Formats: sequence, structure tokens, C-alpha cells
Amino acid sequence: MLKTIKKAVIATAAVLTFVLPQSAFAKDNVLNVGCEGAFAPFTFIGDDGKITGFDIELIKVLAKDMGYDEAKITVMPFDGLIPSLMTGGIDLIISGYTISEERAKKVDFSDPYYLCGMSYVIEKRNADKYDSYEKLDGHVLCTQLAATGTNFAQKYLKNSKLKIFNSPPETYIELGNGSCVAAVHDKPVNDYFLTKDVSGRFTSIEIKKHIDKEYYGIAVQKGNKTLLDKVNASLKHVAENGQFEKISKDWFGYNILDSLKEE
Repeated sequence: MLKTIKKAVIATAAVLTFVLPQSAFAKDNVLNVGCEGAFAPFTFIGDDGKITGFDIELIKVLAKDMGYDEAKITVMPFDGLIPSLMTGGIDLIISGYTISEERAKKVDFSDPYYLCGMSYVIEKRNADKYDSYEKLDGHVLCTQLAATGTNFAQKYLKNSKLKIFNSPPETYIELGNGSCVAAVHDKPVNDYFLTKDVSGRFTSIEIKKHIDKEYYGIAVQKGNKTLLDKVNASLKHVAENGQFEKISKDWFGYNILDSLKEE
């Protein structure tokens, strides 16, 4: 019996010696992706409790195109994305992520894949009263922490009081409760909210003045040219082979790459 056990142990050890290097390799071939979990329709938690959205589907296709076995998605607070990238906790960020000069000081951005506008959601009964963003100045506004809506409000609506939340859904709840007069976000985020809202109470107004062009891109660690080049090459490839357009039409009904042609 003892000899049989020894033989089994030796055989198991031999198998482990063979298997472990393969397992380690598999882990090394995973693209670690960071995103926020409440930025619909780009990255958000679905009804099944899993992360979903346009950006999630896109990065899975890009990861495969780049030769990775899988894209491992880690959901975290929006303001934690850059710190995690800088410390190597994740390989890249994709989360409806606006390319900005301030962020570019800390990360490197891919080529843009979307040109985004901004808007604000208000109650329909207030549509005439606040038919331009200037009329929001001096009122309470709901925005998202570290997002472009907050930056815009701080720059152009300086007399307003901002109620800043971790995610867009929280701002809509506050708006519905009457705690603010408008929720200021990137236009596709507000548009998606309106498509899902069943109350019929809300509408959105696009902000067209004083808007810098907001491009969405994928962020990688500063100086990681190897990964950046791979991301850009794959973005170009999936745009050419139709995969980008297919995902885009599933989520938006049109190819959002066309936004880049409207400059």
C-alpha cells in the first residue's frame, strides 16, 4: 500500500510539473481591463449582475484580435481607474473614457473611437425654463465624480451648487427626487437613460456652446508603447473587418465611428 501511495504522489508531482507552466502562461496571456460599472451604455452592470456594455464587447474583440486568451474585466470606482493603471493593477482602461490633457499627463491614450457631445437631463415640465445650459447657472446640478460633466459645470456654471456622485444612476435618482434641476453627463449616457426610463417625466437638451471636442479612447500605462501600438492596430483592424460596426449597431443602431467623420 505504501509503495502504491508513493507512486501516486510521484505521478501527481510529475503531472503538476508539466501543467503548472502552462497555467502560468495562460495567466500571463490575459488582458487585465479596468472599467466603471455604472456608465451605461458603455460599461454597466446588467440585470444578470454581470458587467456589460458597448465597451465591454469591444474590448473582448480587441483582446482576441491582439492575441490574448481573454480579457479579464475589473469593475472599480471611476476615480480609481487611473491609480490602478499607474500601479500596474490593470493593463488598460476602457469605460467611455474621455481623452483629456489632464489625464494624458498620467496615461497614454489610443486613437479615438468616438466623438462625444454633452447634454443635461431635466424634467419635461422644466424644458422651457431651462432650454439652454446658461439658465442652469445658480441652480443645484447633479454630476459624476471625476467626469467631464463635473468639469464643464465647474468651468461654465460657477454659480451652481454641484451634487457630485459616483455614478450617473445616482444623479438621475436625485433628479427624480427634486434634489437638483439637471443631471449633466456625456450625451450617450443621458440618451441611454431616457431609452430605459418608463416614467416619461424627463427629456434632455444638448449642450453645443463652449464644448471642447470630447473623444473616447483607451488608456494604457504611461510609456507602454508596445501595448498602445497593439491596441491601435487592433482598433484599425476591427474597424476594417466590420466587427466594430456590428457591435456598434447592436448598441446604438449606427456605427459610432461615423462620429469621427463629422468633425
